[in-house]
Amino acid sequence: MPIARFVLVAVTLASSACSSGGSSTVEPSPVAENPTLTVQSSPVVANPTLTVQPSPVAQNPTEPVPPVSAVGHCQNPSYPVVQGATWQYQISGTSSDTFVQTITRVREDGFDDQDDQDVFSSGATRQGSWRCQQGNLIGLSVDSNPSFALSDQMNFTFPVESNTGISFPADPQPGAEWMQTIVYSGQSDIGGTTVVLRNTMQLSCKTIGVERVSVPGGDREALRVDCTTRFDISFAGATALRTTTTGSAWYAPGEGLIKSRDSSHTGVTEIVLLASSIL
Repeated sequence: MPIARFVLVAVTLASSACSSGGSSTVEPSPVAENPTLTVQSSPVVANPTLTVQPSPVAQNPTEPVPPVSAVGHCQNPSYPVVQGATWQYQISGTSSDTFVQTITRVREDGFDDQDDQDVFSSGATRQGSWRCQQGNLIGLSVDSNPSFALSDQMNFTFPVESNTGISFPADPQPGAEWMQTIVYSGQSDIGGTTVVLRNTMQLSCKTIGVERVSVPGGDREALRVDCTTRFDISFAGATALRTTTTGSAWYAPGEGLIKSRDSSHTGVTEIVLLASSIL
């Protein structure tokens, strides 16, 4: 599923820059304090009442427990939010592996998801948390995206300083544009050395239109979204590394992300849906 797909190549690049002793100093471009959001969304209902019905406890432990679907703020036709839903993906290009994403919890105003196995044979795992606002979905950290891959030489504990904009809109009609900017900072263990980093991720997306897409499970009519993601990594207050990823992602109604393709100077990464279970 998730959001217009963006691979965290900046992390691997940072590892290379630190371990080799090389870096490039680039003047950082100003990050918009209030990124522009141009999307069409459902009218906001005054004083909405939201209720998440808990999954009923089965009388017989061997019987499956029905899933919990999103209500109110998290309802999104292109990005289904259902507790217990799973998506299996194949990734190829700069990395090659499969992974399974699961929505583990649906809350009144958000949801949590995770990959239920190690990804990319690196020992890296991903857990994401999302906030919902009238169908607009907001990743609360850069690793909310399911296909982020961290280098096995790096451990991160970065608190988020600020998070503005949205990750995916409630009603992404053709021509809609939106942005999200996340600033986070902290210490990183890179190759045994503790480094203080301050990073900015700026996401800029636009809906292109509906296209027919082929995936292993068959052809789909899917909404194409083009995105550019820029990472600025700063050491000691100076921009030491800047990298940009551009790509496209395709979302099928009621099924979510079925394919994505991203490019950066490290190469091309493609993700395709192998199977899904959304009840």
